[in-house]
Amino acid sequence: MNRKETGAGRARLHRALGLRAAVALGVGGTIGGGIFVLVGHTAALAGPAALLAFALAFLASLLIALPYAELACRYPESGGGYAFAREVLGRRWGFLMGWVFWGAYLFISGYVTLGFGGYLGSLTGLPPAWGAIALVAACVAVNAAGVRLSGQMQVLVIGVALAGLLGFALAGLPSVQTHRFTPWMPNGASGMLSAALIAFLAFGGFDMVAAAGEEIERPERNLPLAILLTLAIVLVVYLLVAFAALGTLDWRLLGASAAPLADAAQAFMGSIGGRLVAGVAVLTTAATANAVLVVTSRISFAMARDGLLPAGLARVSPQTQAPWAAVLLSGALLALVALTATLRISTAIGGFLYVVHFIPPLLVLAKLRKSAGPAPAFRMPAPAILLPLAFLMALVLLVSSGPVGLAGGAAWMALGLLVAGARQGSERGGAA
Repeated sequence: MNRKETGAGRARLHRALGLRAAVALGVGGTIGGGIFVLVGHTAALAGPAALLAFALAFLASLLIALPYAELACRYPESGGGYAFAREVLGRRWGFLMGWVFWGAYLFISGYVTLGFGGYLGSLTGLPPAWGAIALVAACVAVNAAGVRLSGQMQVLVIGVALAGLLGFALAGLPSVQTHRFTPWMPNGASGMLSAALIAFLAFGGFDMVAAAGEEIERPERNLPLAILLTLAIVLVVYLLVAFAALGTLDWRLLGASAAPLADAAQAFMGSIGGRLVAGVAVLTTAATANAVLVVTSRISFAMARDGLLPAGLARVSPQTQAPWAAVLLSGALLALVALTATLRISTAIGGFLYVVHFIPPLLVLAKLRKSAGPAPAFRMPAPAILLPLAFLMALVLLVSSGPVGLAGGAAWMALGLLVAGARQGSERGGAA
């Protein structure tokens, strides 16, 4: 068996993901929801300045990715930011970090699975909710078979998706009309900043690589490379595709569309082009949902292994090396979100929690940089400048989440405190 144990009998996951599979996990978890589901929302809020919103979101992601890459080299374990906070700040911070991290991706999954259902419905007429549930079931089956199979499928699907997106951009560039970019910022700076939070969600995915760090080969090399390559690839694709979409379809129509890129493709390639783009969207959002299930199951697995969630969630199949119990629970929760949440609710609450979950890792790195210790394989440059900028950017994005995000995020964190209190009470009762 590939299962490993520490001296205390702690279950370990097998390192089965190489650099290509790790980048595919990050890119797959990033591009699907970002381009196909959220590009229309950024256009509705910012108009043509959605391009600027994507650039600002990339800057925020880069500022956070650099410390994340260093921490991932220091703690290449399952759970990503949760593992960082647990090791340095203690179990209470670890639980809070893990709970917020888990909740962020559970809510974010709503726009991914519903986006898949919408694009699938445009091709088949199937109700979006049915398509979303079918996708979750398929992802559960794939992940229960083991992370190696999941990683191999990511490589194949993302290769097709990238080819389709770049094909869309290259085909659309000759049809771009510059007058569509005026007025540049019709809703002012406030609209652009609101769009930047949604665009930041569209860049979410590089942290999925760190969350699966315990299953990545040569983590000291592959973790930072995979994180930074994910952001670089995504930036180029986003700018090309968004430029082509905004330049070929009026930003108001793009913002009101349920399938914005398919509608843009239809404007310059006809109905066949629209259906081709919808097909690529189906593949890409499916890959995103698979990546979301990977990260949500691994964080619940890591928390259960550390005694912060019920121990049954730490069960690993001896045949496939997959944390099957955590996969089943996360799959059930993804299905629940798909059935009950709206796009607005999932982006607002998921966005708030997603930004919050980056703050403890930044605190961790600030603390580690003040203490002496062995240098990791990767160190972020200019920490005295970049760390404060990362904190500032996170606060700006939190404020941009609005009242729905603030209220929903606070409610999820309050539920986490209740769960933590119940666990502590049961542990004291058992000890007595």
